[in-house]
Amino acid sequence: MSNPRCPLCGRATTRLLIFAPDYRTGDARRHGVWLCPHCDVGVTASAWDDQIRSRAYDQGYEPHLTRSRPAAGLRSRVAATIRAGFGYPQPHALPLPDALARLLARIRGWTWHPPTPPPGRLLDVGCGSGAYGASLIRLGWRVDGVEPDARAAALARQQGVNVQTARAEDAKLPRAAYDVITLWHSLEHMENPLAALRNLRSALKPEGLLLVEVPNRAGWGAALTCEYWYHWDLPRHRVHFTPASLSLALAEAGFHVHRMQHIPNPHGLAGALNYRFGRRNALTLALGWLFGTTAAFFHRGDVIRAVAQPSKV
Repeated sequence: MSNPRCPLCGRATTRLLIFAPDYRTGDARRHGVWLCPHCDVGVTASAWDDQIRSRAYDQGYEPHLTRSRPAAGLRSRVAATIRAGFGYPQPHALPLPDALARLLARIRGWTWHPPTPPPGRLLDVGCGSGAYGASLIRLGWRVDGVEPDARAAALARQQGVNVQTARAEDAKLPRAAYDVITLWHSLEHMENPLAALRNLRSALKPEGLLLVEVPNRAGWGAALTCEYWYHWDLPRHRVHFTPASLSLALAEAGFHVHRMQHIPNPHGLAGALNYRFGRRNALTLALGWLFGTTAAFFHRGDVIRAVAQPSKV
């Protein structure tokens, strides 16, 4: 197993961080993650042909299956209240104080984050089965998607998302057309994230927003659980970011980072406990939320979210 080149600077990686199997599918073959000391990015070193990729993203891969369905009954009123907290007019929202509605929206934003209104045109990169895009269409957004998996792209089209089946770096995108571009846990799946970000920059309006969320290998979760950390997700995750390396990638692609957030997430610890001990239940999920929220508070969370705009030339 040779150390790979860094996708950001092109230099050789120098140190093996972990050597672990695919715990999600149970495939025992191990994959190494190597560190670039110049960019602080981890790189997965393993063969990655069509056969291996198809096995890694099998028919049970959940992001390629999830559908977005409107809530009903009381849940629909709670959902309307949360959407109101994001700034969208919702006549069926519960009569809560504005501060409480905003708090509920902030908590929901840990797992579902719509851009602030007014709605415009949005591109969701790595859109999977289109659940996120479908939820935004109901809020008035025009949503396009880019998704390399043909089965997931077909499901997204069924939910109303206009999807191009392609890799982000190869997608044919209109110039300066989008108000918002989102990459929710998709950048880490890309072999060449820098080329993808550069392609997306040309498609974003000069005043548009780029929202990127990725796992944070510099968080407490990775340090505590080592190779069992849920967010290594080998071999699907090809690049492993820290706040510093994500900021560097965005800057190299022509973006200015306005805000870097640590997002509470339970799955780093809860998933690791499941991989290590075969236990995933309400208790491990509660422990995951407690740990994830605490780590995010101290800026050592398992997940980071960057809000960026094109740099002024």
